[in-house]
Amino acid sequence: MSSLKLTLLLCLAEILFMTAFATFPALTPYYFDHWDLSGTEAGWINGAFFLGFTLVGVVASTLTDRIDARSVVIVGGVAAFIGAFGFAQLSSDFWSALPWRFVSGAALACTYMPGLKLLTDRIDNREQSRFIALYTACFSAGSALSFLLIGQVNTWLGVEAAVYSAVIGPPIAIFILLTWTDPKVNQAPRSWRQLLNFKIVLRNRKTMGYVFTYFCHTWELMAMRTFLVAFLAFAHTQTDAPAWMDISVIAAIIIFLGLPSSILGNELSMKIGRQRAITLIMGLALVTAAGLGFTANLPFVFVVFIAAIYGILVTADSSSITSGAVLSAPSENRGVTMAVHSLIGFSGAFAGPVVAGIVLDFGGGHESLTAWGFMFLSVGLVSLFGPLALRMTR
Repeated sequence: MSSLKLTLLLCLAEILFMTAFATFPALTPYYFDHWDLSGTEAGWINGAFFLGFTLVGVVASTLTDRIDARSVVIVGGVAAFIGAFGFAQLSSDFWSALPWRFVSGAALACTYMPGLKLLTDRIDNREQSRFIALYTACFSAGSALSFLLIGQVNTWLGVEAAVYSAVIGPPIAIFILLTWTDPKVNQAPRSWRQLLNFKIVLRNRKTMGYVFTYFCHTWELMAMRTFLVAFLAFAHTQTDAPAWMDISVIAAIIIFLGLPSSILGNELSMKIGRQRAITLIMGLALVTAAGLGFTANLPFVFVVFIAAIYGILVTADSSSITSGAVLSAPSENRGVTMAVHSLIGFSGAFAGPVVAGIVLDFGGGHESLTAWGFMFLSVGLVSLFGPLALRMTR
């Protein structure tokens, strides 16, 4: 099988594994009203998803230096189905939602980075940069499809059908892996004693620069995606928005723009240098975030336009950062490198939604223009630390 065909198949599987990604964030306005949630509680529910990703990801990714990543991804697919079904069947309030979002996040940890390791183990080194960029960019496609699926099923069939629709993706993705990929023996497995020895990564100054930058990136990205639908719903009530502007479709488009944005961002980094490109993108994202929340009472078309620009910028550095981290490590240590990349990087994805929710509450709650303004400003300010971390990579 050609490298391109394998990459496209794994990208499709990645997207299907993520159908439960937006089960909560796409329906946040509903849960604000029907579960009587605060912004902090909403942030914690989404934070639980990325806490599961962070804690399990470090083990799942490291295991791929010892066993075939394909096995880890298949186990993750089963967990993705369980997490989606459990949330649909058993979640009815803040506390009952937390464990199932944790399981769904843990499942993503077993499919996303191990899936990337599955890919890099099976393609030539000379082709890896662009195929890594395509695979990581499909994270945005999977997120967007999940938002679109949940939002549209909710619009036409209701909330209950929407949350159950999230269970359809993982079984199909598992079928794709079982049918079109073969097991691969690890020719140089790391010993069990050394498997969780992260010193080799922590001592790699260049890798750690990208890892800390990724922490800032995921903080900003996941906080934005957590509250995007709720913010658009709030902005929709502030002006006479056109009836044809469906919030779930708009959110899906904004998030989907992250796919070409991430790929083009990686191409930009290959043209002008990775560090320079990432610094430029993060700076522009900060400027956009600083004004986005305060635009909610302006014409809705303008709000959507600014949100789309921010959605493009906040994802444009994703592939560049991950490619930099992966390619800065020796091939025999890439599994443990991805583990550290996930552990530290996605700690930002856990903290971002929680802190953003707290800022939203302190600013006046999800019905306050000022609160939304300061929330997005706080999210954007984190990106200031990305360029500082990049100095380690020089």
